[in-house]
Amino acid sequence: MQARAELDLSRGKVELPLFLPVATRGFVKATPMQKINEMNIKALISNSVHLTISPGLETLEKTEGINGYTGFKGSYFTDSGGFQILRKELVKVERDGILFRDRKSGKAIRVTPEVSSEIQSKIRSDVAMMLDDCPPYGAETKRYSQSVKRTYEWGKIFSSLKAHNQKRFGIIQGGFEGELRSESARLMTSLEFDGFAIGGLKIGEPKEFTDRVLAKTIPLIPKEYPVYLMGVGDPLSIVEYTKAGIDIFDSTYPTRNARHGFALTNGGPVNLKNAKHSNDFQPIESGCSCETCTFYDKSMLRELHKNEDPSFQYLMTIHNLDFMQRFMESVRNDTEKAWSIAKNFSKVNNSEVNYDKVG
Repeated sequence: MQARAELDLSRGKVELPLFLPVATRGFVKATPMQKINEMNIKALISNSVHLTISPGLETLEKTEGINGYTGFKGSYFTDSGGFQILRKELVKVERDGILFRDRKSGKAIRVTPEVSSEIQSKIRSDVAMMLDDCPPYGAETKRYSQSVKRTYEWGKIFSSLKAHNQKRFGIIQGGFEGELRSESARLMTSLEFDGFAIGGLKIGEPKEFTDRVLAKTIPLIPKEYPVYLMGVGDPLSIVEYTKAGIDIFDSTYPTRNARHGFALTNGGPVNLKNAKHSNDFQPIESGCSCETCTFYDKSMLRELHKNEDPSFQYLMTIHNLDFMQRFMESVRNDTEKAWSIAKNFSKVNNSEVNYDKVG
């Protein structure tokens, strides 16, 4: 299945397939926004519930939205926060909404489809994800069925509340049962959305379950809509799922691994914490023109890590984001090259690397 070529947003067109670095509260960890702009990153994903708690909607309204607050020149996608219901100690799912509680401040916020629409309108993101009901992996059929119905009811409300210059995406649920996925896809695509995410995946299930759900669900989404798979960011999965018809991905994969000492390269991940790099005076990746590879070698970076120098996280993060930029360019324009790179990121060969979304 061929992916769509681009997505037209209020701040300009973005090429597809697209990878979104995670900027939970508007900023990418360890990386100044000026650098994100210099790297020509076109879009980020933030969490609307976290933004509501801090810095708060009043602050974002004073700066005319999230872009005014952060200084990012590209487009923001905002998540409704629905994924957070997997953290049972922090939320309570109710018939008409979700009660979230912030781990740090203890502050609670009750989000309904109407509230989520208002929040994301005030944030002024380019793409707003609807509030959905995402059950945990291993839930009973009854719970998955409930989430299909509840997500549809919430979707009806959310899709009817339009916001100026903002696209709105529906989310398809249904767990790991084909009939429920089909029902959810039928219900959600009957609503007026600008794109659709396939939710409830990458939450601890075996890969074959993920693949089975995608094979069942993607063909049910009309081809004119962009399709978003949330929580996926490792190169091998991106290449696989782009071929299947996914257009948009997001994950903490490059930034989280950077902070833990793993550099992403065309030859696979490199663990800078490894002692063998103590006397390696080569850059992380030959031919990479990022700031890190231009001015630092592996020995220097390992020394920074040993001494807990905060610049280590910055240098690793910008290299990994640069890698993702180059890799996605290959995914869009040189499938053979993308496959050759992606095969070096097999979980079997790189068991230490973190493939999870949460971070």
